[in-house]
Amino acid sequence: MGVKQLSMVTVQVRDFDGTLAWYRDTLGLHVLHVEPDEFAVLAAPGGGVLALATDHPDRIPDRPGLGATPNFTVDDFDATIAAFRGQGVVFDAEEEGADEGYRLVRIRDPEGNPIGLTA
Repeated sequence: MGVKQLSMVTVQVRDFDGTLAWYRDTLGLHVLHVEPDEFAVLAAPGGGVLALATDHPDRIPDRPGLGATPNFTVDDFDATIAAFRGQGVVFDAEEEGADEGYRLVRIRDPEGNPIGLTA
């Protein structure tokens, strides 16, 4: 018996409504289920599930960005990055990996958690 597949990544948040709106409206994730002010399940268009939760505030680090970083693949890397810059999305760092055969940039959600975007 072993691990079969990743079913979901859960991010603990303080501002449930604001963060849910950001993942829905800015990243374009589809909301599958919401328990108001407590838990939401969102799906990426091409697959993958992310949950937002407020049920364990003790799991939210004092400094954002510690722990797991969800990564999403995008179809048009340059267009997506340009669109996010135009929307005022906060970038964690400049692009990396091009010389190693991949492209990756990290943005920050409204709580300061990093989100990887790759092509």
